[in-house]
Amino acid sequence: MELNSTEVAQLLGLTEHKVRDLAHAHQLPNLDVQGRLRFNRQAILEWALQHDHPLNLGIEKMELAGLPSITELFAPDRFYYDVPGRSLTQVLRAALNVFALPAEADKELIFDLLVSREKLMTTAIGDGVAIPHLRVPVVVNMSRPMLGLFFMNQPINMAALDRKPVHTLFLLLSLSPRQHLDLLARLAFLFRQAEFVNLLRDRAKPSAILEWIQHAAPNGKNPK
Repeated sequence: MELNSTEVAQLLGLTEHKVRDLAHAHQLPNLDVQGRLRFNRQAILEWALQHDHPLNLGIEKMELAGLPSITELFAPDRFYYDVPGRSLTQVLRAALNVFALPAEADKELIFDLLVSREKLMTTAIGDGVAIPHLRVPVVVNMSRPMLGLFFMNQPINMAALDRKPVHTLFLLLSLSPRQHLDLLARLAFLFRQAEFVNLLRDRAKPSAILEWIQHAAPNGKNPK
């Protein structure tokens, strides 16, 4: 998607004058279209993530509810099997098409942000698992973080350090950086358990995975 200076200024929370100055100084990726400044949205999102620049997504500040327990994150209706795609972009498209997001969610923006995040550093953590994630509230009125599990119909290469292709994606949407880090830390407990990873590799049914999680985190508490 192509943006003009006004749209980029709104997205980055800057003045148009500042946007033009950054572009002319070659500090902000831009295109020269017949003498007019134009910007690729994907490139701007990548620049913002790389420079840790906040994005103005037009979402009002919201009260953040307490963190859900590890068991609450795994809703049975958010397990998806046989997700098609031969590349991460294809898989993300297919995943977002079926992910049960609020009706007002901007799926195109979520897709662009996920792809931009992946270009900076792979979210593949090894053993065939990856955790694409966002640390910004990209969904209006989303009062709780959301987690989706996507089992692909064929593994894909995501440049994991162990060089193993990825067979399972955990798509995590958080509402704040602190919440994001806390949730990733809690999920990390599961990924250190060989039994859990084996369940994912075997594409176990939601009931089997949820039963194992309940055993690992009795009474719905977060494991340490």
